[in-house]
Amino acid sequence: MGRARRLGAVFASLVVVAASAVVAVTAATAAPQVHRVLDPGSVRESVEYLTDTYGVSKQEALRRLQLQDDATRLDEALSRDAGATYGGMWLDHAAGGVLVVAMTRPADADKYLKAVPDRENVRTKAVRYSLADLNAARDRIATKVGAGSDAVYLPAVSESDNQVVVWERGWVAAEKQGRVGAAAVEADSARSAVAAEPAGLVATRTLVKPEPMATPNVDWGFCHPLYCTNHGPMRGGLRLDMQRDAQPGQTPTWGGCTAGFNLRSTGGGFPGVPWVLTAGHCMATKTNNTPTQHNGTSVLRQHGIEKNSYPYDYAALQYVDTATATTWLGSHTGRNRVLKYCRNGGADSNADTPCGEQATTADEFITGTHALAEIKAGWVVCATGSGSNVVNYPASHDSGAGTGYLVGTRCGRVLSTDVGINTDLCARPGDSGGPLFSQVDHTALGILEGSQQSRGGACWAGELNNYVPIETIITDLNQRIAGQGTVFSVITTPNG
Repeated sequence: MGRARRLGAVFASLVVVAASAVVAVTAATAAPQVHRVLDPGSVRESVEYLTDTYGVSKQEALRRLQLQDDATRLDEALSRDAGATYGGMWLDHAAGGVLVVAMTRPADADKYLKAVPDRENVRTKAVRYSLADLNAARDRIATKVGAGSDAVYLPAVSESDNQVVVWERGWVAAEKQGRVGAAAVEADSARSAVAAEPAGLVATRTLVKPEPMATPNVDWGFCHPLYCTNHGPMRGGLRLDMQRDAQPGQTPTWGGCTAGFNLRSTGGGFPGVPWVLTAGHCMATKTNNTPTQHNGTSVLRQHGIEKNSYPYDYAALQYVDTATATTWLGSHTGRNRVLKYCRNGGADSNADTPCGEQATTADEFITGTHALAEIKAGWVVCATGSGSNVVNYPASHDSGAGTGYLVGTRCGRVLSTDVGINTDLCARPGDSGGPLFSQVDHTALGILEGSQQSRGGACWAGELNNYVPIETIITDLNQRIAGQGTVFSVITTPNG
């Protein structure tokens, strides 16, 4: 029996295991139903990540993902019904795949936890502040420091620390040094805002600026991250090539980034317009207005509605013309997809690139989004990138990923959230803008910003990469004057 058949048999058996885990909640509990049976086939790569990283069985990996899925509805119920004492939650895989629920009065969670079939792997932790307290403090501080894309200080809630953390973006302060007193005024406002809160409620930290991972027609017969021409529609995970500016007499070079998600705008100045989302730093220094290409074909405008100051680092790009928009999106269904691509081989393909024996290409269909506050530490998530090198992919522009790094999908963990989403996923130059998503509930979470390390080539232990939250992007887009009152949203339906 081949490996693919063996895996198919294992996953088929897991359906029975998952179904047997369903525990009916009696009417007497009055607790909301939080459980739905997870389809093992839809989370194969996430299962492989857990088995490879933590040495657990496939059944145990599926249990953890099932708990992650149940936790999203438990979070909704506790926020709604026990908001005065609920302090947040996170998954702890190092401790055995347990869900930690923070409460100012742990007993208040009891009836809700009874509705979780995997109750034995749920722990409560007594904390001082409720999530409502933390959110209120964050909002007070945000008002005082003028939090936004141009602000030096950005407050964020840390559920695992039970604190509000005020993050200082030193590079933004440096950019304001030329404006007399601007940075000093913001610093004074931040100190005053922190001092006005109860002792222990607020911490101040420095946000490390992530290192951005930006960078003839080839057809492999299917949609490959680098070569998807004639295999539409446009989807997250595809390479976007941008021409760099060049001095007179010099030949321009190209850099690569990755498409994140398809967007649709309604009303205002751009009614019914399709957009492609990627990272803003990808075109930040480019002024030549050469269209952005995929596989040698002009697809998108070089510039759109964009910003480049983490966590406000995004670009919403329109297609070059109506005909191109039709070719790449409008003439297709399944417009809510991101590419899921795996290729075996290479030093970094076993633990972090969960593939079968051959290259595989598939799609993840996005049906919703998560706000930053809903994304919890410990979640298993996946991302697709198109970072490449000329040794492994001689027919494509070298994005600087380094020899041995392979394009495609990788899965990992959310380590924490602050003003962004911090993960242990591997990424390299050229992956910037690529989609971060959850296989568990098919949601869009963010796009790749970059790394706090300087690494190239094959992935290795200790990877740290962070993502711009989709909520931050959409909220900022909808407030931009450039949008002329337009409402932007991620496409989450096949014909959206």
